[in-house]
Amino acid sequence: MKKIIRWQGFTYFGVLLALLCFFTFFFIDNFIRRQIEKLGSAMVGAKVELAKADLSFFPAGLELSRLQITNPDNPMRNTVEIEQIAMTINALRLLERKIIIEEMAAEGIRPDTPRDRSGVLPQHPARQTEPGPEKTKEGFKVPDLEIPDVKEVLAREKLESITLAADYRNKLDEETARWQQRLAALPDQEKLDGYKKRLEKLKGGSGGLAGLLGGATELVALRKEIQADLDRLRAARDEFEKTSESYRKDLAELKNIPRRDLERLVDKYTPSGEGLANLSAMVFGDKTGNIVRKSLFWYEKVQPLLARTTEKKEGNKVVKTIRGEGVWVKFEEKNPLPEFLIRRIAASAEIEAGRFDGTIINVTPDQDILGAPLTFNFSGEALRELRAINFVGAFNHVNPDRPRDSLNLAIQGYSIQKNELSDNDTLPLAIESGLADLEGQAVLQGNKIGANLQVRFSSARFIVDSSRSGSAVTRALAEALAEISNFTAQVEIDGEIDDYTMRISSDLDQVLKNAVSRTINKKTADFARDLKENITAKVGEPLAAAESAFTDFGNISEIIAARLQMGDNLLR
Repeated sequence: MKKIIRWQGFTYFGVLLALLCFFTFFFIDNFIRRQIEKLGSAMVGAKVELAKADLSFFPAGLELSRLQITNPDNPMRNTVEIEQIAMTINALRLLERKIIIEEMAAEGIRPDTPRDRSGVLPQHPARQTEPGPEKTKEGFKVPDLEIPDVKEVLAREKLESITLAADYRNKLDEETARWQQRLAALPDQEKLDGYKKRLEKLKGGSGGLAGLLGGATELVALRKEIQADLDRLRAARDEFEKTSESYRKDLAELKNIPRRDLERLVDKYTPSGEGLANLSAMVFGDKTGNIVRKSLFWYEKVQPLLARTTEKKEGNKVVKTIRGEGVWVKFEEKNPLPEFLIRRIAASAEIEAGRFDGTIINVTPDQDILGAPLTFNFSGEALRELRAINFVGAFNHVNPDRPRDSLNLAIQGYSIQKNELSDNDTLPLAIESGLADLEGQAVLQGNKIGANLQVRFSSARFIVDSSRSGSAVTRALAEALAEISNFTAQVEIDGEIDDYTMRISSDLDQVLKNAVSRTINKKTADFARDLKENITAKVGEPLAAAESAFTDFGNISEIIAARLQMGDNLLR
């Protein structure tokens, strides 16, 4: 009779099973822990440490305790520390060499925690560090209201009015000399007196009828000669009147030149007020810029986790896998799944403000296979420094060639306490207290970014460290800000991730502009008043000399008029 059971084989199987159970019971958890640390460290580029791993078979699952992921840029701090992770695994999919985690719960997520010892890996080179605070290219700079001393200005500036007054007088002197020569060529009093004597002689002559007829003929000729000279005098008078009128207009214009000098120098040496249209960009620019840079820095760090690492091979991208060597043939699947997928993560994060909860759906580097993007939704209420927070977003890499990532953020009742806006000595500005409500949207498509952020401030109280800056414009801004408690700020970003444009606007702009403008107007008025007095004193003598020269020039008209009067009297 044949034996139904081969006891020798059964014994071997029992020993093998016992060894497998022994290994599983005593060693599998440590094996899993070490593998997680090894693979995680290789992916992060710094130490990944796990306190404990606990594998269960019925149902298939895994629990991890105190997972620490070192920040590769700061090895004495963790990027994140998670107190407890529990997950259920689809056991059947393991037979297909696919890790499908149906449900995961992460408790006690804490970002940026300190480490007891450095988590640096010697074989990994130094990584790019998180961007620190950075000021704008020129830093915060309020308009310069320093105006030089009036006497210094006049010492180095050439007044047009003095130059033109000298030119006017020189030309008028030349014109006067020309007319003096002209007068010398015109009939003068001596010649007119000669005409008078000749007339008197002809009128008092005798010699009978012949003498009378001869005298009459000579009288007619004399009158014609006198009339010709009178015509010359009238022509000279008309020409002189035109010339004199031209010089009179030039003198009137010359008297306005000091005003032009005043306007020119006031425009040159006083602030114009240009550039005051967007003072809020100067106030909030550095702070907002640093937040944007840090956000983009961490976004770029997350990007490699959303897609498998690829390498170039014969000009084509080839996906690098982390499994062992060998050949694994894939057949067409009805409902294909990626090699790694976490369908749902229920996470609870702890930050300084308190705790907020959320879910993450479809975590996989192969979204193109799954056909669905990674989405997340986190919210928290009644936190220490804010009333509520909610951020919803998606990392959509279903089409790897056209990725589209989006985020919507809403924060309500954020309590601001001594938030420094500018550490610049020109305007050391901070918000001592206040509340803020924030709404923002951001979309990143490939290397392009578009974002919009609106912040509504209420009960805000600004403070300016007056001990560090005592300029007039700083005092004006401080006084204006002291009267403001509610305002809205808008931030718009567009362009490429490494070369974007940020525009900041606020209803503070007009208030601040008016405050600075009032200071500018007062200083400008004081400067203009002093400058006018000094210009008047400086150009007074040249203008008086020019006016005196014109008066002397006008005497020529009186001389011509007197000669005409004498000539007209001769013909009566």
